[in-house]
Amino acid sequence: MDKINILYSTVNRSHHIIRYGEFFKWELQKLPDVNLYLVEEEANINDLINKFNVLPDFIFFDDFTKNVPMHGLDQVSIPKGVLYWDIHTTQNEFQTFVWKNKIDMIFSFYRDAFRGFFPEFARKLRWLPNHVYTEEFKDYGLEKEIDFLLMGALSQRIYPLRTKIAEEMAGMKGFVHHYHPGYRDFSPEEEIDQLVGESFARAINRAKIFFTDDSVFRYPIAKYFEVPACNTLLLASGSKELIDLGFINRVTFVEINQENYLAKAMYYLEHEKERKEIALRGYEMVRKRHSTAIRARQFADYVKKYLYE
Repeated sequence: MDKINILYSTVNRSHHIIRYGEFFKWELQKLPDVNLYLVEEEANINDLINKFNVLPDFIFFDDFTKNVPMHGLDQVSIPKGVLYWDIHTTQNEFQTFVWKNKIDMIFSFYRDAFRGFFPEFARKLRWLPNHVYTEEFKDYGLEKEIDFLLMGALSQRIYPLRTKIAEEMAGMKGFVHHYHPGYRDFSPEEEIDQLVGESFARAINRAKIFFTDDSVFRYPIAKYFEVPACNTLLLASGSKELIDLGFINRVTFVEINQENYLAKAMYYLEHEKERKEIALRGYEMVRKRHSTAIRARQFADYVKKYLYE
């Protein structure tokens, strides 16, 4: 099996609230056909080639907004790729980055939204959906002591469904809402108090029902994968993209909207057998199709296909 050498521009997010980029690197490094050379410092591409004493087959940026610059990319013919996270933000900067650095492949968590925002980059797009690190997001076997749980950022402009749920269910018996602790690094002590990392997964596992939505942009966000991975029933908005990912209404999750969310929540609270069956199918589906290990394999296969075909 031919090994591919990937020069991987990154930053350390091991203590950040969003750390699935770290999990992704871990899984990539386990692959037998990938050599990963991590770059966290600003440098010229030729200096990096000399430092590692290897000519990379592929250069990858796991975030173009937070990673430090790598100079001289427009002077080399090595194929290059970038992961674009929040595709509704910094769009002009992203377009400049792609053209200036002669980016060949663009990876996005969000297929349909990306195509809508950037039709000119459709041929460069490689759909790499969100994923879940199943060593952390799993069924801990905790008592289901919370009837309804909602966690995450609120905004009427960005997240109208979850914001409506939080406002209308506030004070209702059995409803728990944990506010977003902020996009920053956390100490081990803070992680427990603020429900970050494993504490976040354990909180999900204690709930019978978890609410979220895919925002006005229709993004299949990480919670769609994290919640079922903890064997908790997900009630959330749906889309064609989510169907393609395996999120089928009343099969692996329950689709809701602003008019029916409460009635459906009450129904599945009362009908325990149906709730558990859907939650279990969602649990099995995300572990089979959307683990971080699976996504790392898909990424490597995308790169190899581009290089060798």
